[in-house]
Amino acid sequence: MHRIFETYLQLIKKVFLSPKETEAIGLDIGASACRAIELRRRQDGFEVVRWAVEPVNGTDEKAALVRVFEKLGVVPRSCAVLASVSGKGTLIRYIDMPRMSASDLRKAFAMEADKYFPFPRETVHIDCCILDPKGKDKRMTVLAAAVKKDIVEARLKLLKECGIEPAAITIASVAVGNVFKRFPPATCAPADTAGKAVAIVDIGETFTTLIIMADGMPKFTRDIFIGAADMAKNLSNIAGVPVAQARALLAAGPVAGGGPEVARSIETVLANIIAEVRLSFDYFSTEKNLAIARICLTGEAAQIPGLEAGVAGHFDMPLVAWNPVERLHVGAQVGNREGLAAEGRRMATALGLALGEYD
Repeated sequence: MHRIFETYLQLIKKVFLSPKETEAIGLDIGASACRAIELRRRQDGFEVVRWAVEPVNGTDEKAALVRVFEKLGVVPRSCAVLASVSGKGTLIRYIDMPRMSASDLRKAFAMEADKYFPFPRETVHIDCCILDPKGKDKRMTVLAAAVKKDIVEARLKLLKECGIEPAAITIASVAVGNVFKRFPPATCAPADTAGKAVAIVDIGETFTTLIIMADGMPKFTRDIFIGAADMAKNLSNIAGVPVAQARALLAAGPVAGGGPEVARSIETVLANIIAEVRLSFDYFSTEKNLAIARICLTGEAAQIPGLEAGVAGHFDMPLVAWNPVERLHVGAQVGNREGLAAEGRRMATALGLALGEYD
């Protein structure tokens, strides 16, 4: 696999002292929580060394970050921290181009980037890579990515205020694709999906990311700006309760949490997500002439009771709840193993980031 996909889109790469006492930490700074996981390579896979999750109260990401590292028991500057950016202001494109060397591609792309991204060139970091170095017919697929500079600068500023010097910053969806490559669900092994595609539907707090993978590579990426926060707001309006209470009702589920109002609030928002996912599926299948064999559901909202069944009911293909943490060893020193297992479907980005240090 190409370096950009294994070690991430290193938009900002810093000189970093080799960590002697700790391994790489993947740090996912989300809208509702900050999540961190530290991994150690073993002969038979990877082991969780530490992990932590802290909710973000309002917009106070800094306080959540400080608490995360306090929980980890790690001094931020003593270890390699890999972070990410996501959402509006980040774009990934898959471009068909004549075959050329990687060095020639970078020269050509530097001149043609404006054709692919709706941002002024001086306002973004860009990068690209060849996804199929052994492709046929003298053509190749290129993954091209752009991130607005102000997004990266804001993330770096936040990290610096918390004493964190990141080893790299990447796009979150690239990290999710990386961990899927390493730890796909058992039913999505390459032997079971040969010649077909697998769709990862990552329903986050403020947006849903759709990543379509085939032959171990990403083929399509799209952000749909609908997520768990919309479900909470919808329920708040329907039930006439504060948003915080609506979140608690969603977490409890339609039966225990509040009956038909909860079910209706989930279904209304979910219908909008499904409609956009279907449009993307139709486009992808037509454009690539490749069938989608399975859907893997993960993300912030994926553990809301009733949501998995709601998604499955809209498609005529198998759906699997993807929890990448299930494929990891857990160190003897790690506490709250049940909590880690329960949090697993929200840890894909952090886990993918931590894996990048080993590729």
